[in-house]
Amino acid sequence: MNTRGEAVMSAFAAGSHDAAVAERALADLSRAPIGPTVKGFGGLDEMASGGDIAQRGLRLDAPVFSRPLFVLRTSALEHNIAVLADYCARRGALLAPHAKTTMSPELFLAQLRAGAWALTAANVTQASVFVLHGARRVIIANQVTDRVALASLRRLLDRTAGLEVLCYVDSVHGAELLVDAFAGADRAPQVLVEIGLPDARTGVRDLPTAEAVARVIHDAPTLRVVGTSCFEGSLGEREGDELDLAVDQLLTAVRIAGERLSELGLVEDGLVLSAGGSHLFDRVIDEFSLSSVPDTRIVVRSGSYVTHDHGVYLHDSPALRGVDIEPFIPAIEIRATVLSRPDPDLVLITAGRRDVSFDAGYPVVLSASHDGTPIDAAGATVTGLNDQHGFVTVPATSSLAVGDEVVLGISHPCTTFDKWTHGLLVDDDDVVTGVVHTFF
Repeated sequence: MNTRGEAVMSAFAAGSHDAAVAERALADLSRAPIGPTVKGFGGLDEMASGGDIAQRGLRLDAPVFSRPLFVLRTSALEHNIAVLADYCARRGALLAPHAKTTMSPELFLAQLRAGAWALTAANVTQASVFVLHGARRVIIANQVTDRVALASLRRLLDRTAGLEVLCYVDSVHGAELLVDAFAGADRAPQVLVEIGLPDARTGVRDLPTAEAVARVIHDAPTLRVVGTSCFEGSLGEREGDELDLAVDQLLTAVRIAGERLSELGLVEDGLVLSAGGSHLFDRVIDEFSLSSVPDTRIVVRSGSYVTHDHGVYLHDSPALRGVDIEPFIPAIEIRATVLSRPDPDLVLITAGRRDVSFDAGYPVVLSASHDGTPIDAAGATVTGLNDQHGFVTVPATSSLAVGDEVVLGISHPCTTFDKWTHGLLVDDDDVVTGVVHTFF
């Protein structure tokens, strides 16, 4: 590990989470009751806790677990968490994973234990979940303009010792709302000025506006600007060379804005440059490493890497572009049962829009089985989803029959996790080792 990487890891040691609070929270979750009304646990004949279930040595085919079922491979999770932590340390960057991907304490606390500098949220409610479970440094990668949310954030900071919060501002009026909300406060969030491009999402569109926003924050007695940020993933509607050019323009704009705010004295004590996404974190670090400001902290906010997927992320993995990083491994499986085969080339399964993501492509069929015996699933393709049904086109010669099991891989983890309150952690022998909880 290089010198900068060592500094990064020592920065983690200073305050990313309260280990005692985190352990108590995990212990409480392991004792929380689960009953047959929880999706995936319909075979329970009495209330049980996640800890109890983990100790039984059950396999996925145990009659406790109903379909559809949300499954996470622990070996893939551990691999992915370690791989990006190592990459960021080698590159001298800090990692603040976008934990809104999973909203699962069992997973985001594992990321903190592996060296994450902070967790990233999209709103104050999500940040509150992280803090409740022990996080003590949170980036809210969004504007906070709702007055109730601002009041909630002030209370959260007031009552949580050691908590650091960073949040976005991209307008003078938004800055003024933040100033008003924290007038007279003993503790307040640090501010990142968000930079954007025309026809994209949020973020100031030019340098003069960035300066004006930063000056409002700088002149407030309780607030301070710490840097600039963006989300390059919001440029995803562009493709090919157009996307590459837009990403370069945006990242350069973030760096230049940060340097300018530092030059004007609007940012003190170093500079934070931050971007997020699981596709292009290497390019983020490349560009931000050019910063002329001493002690610039580069903060990467990737989220979906923790589980990866069999769709949008698999097909655009950094390793495929030649980045010096081990490939991430898909960790999510959705187990479903065949409901019907009304036509020779059509199978209906028990996983639909309420169970799997569909905003970035349909799920893919990974495998199938009959009473535990593998069935050839070649040619089986998910072609449509209703709320509770998945349409799978199969060859007329397929042996898939009513009652058989189909295993799906998903595309876009964020919009699969939010459809589940509980999931199973399993080892590579399909033995259940734990239960994860989500808080959406």
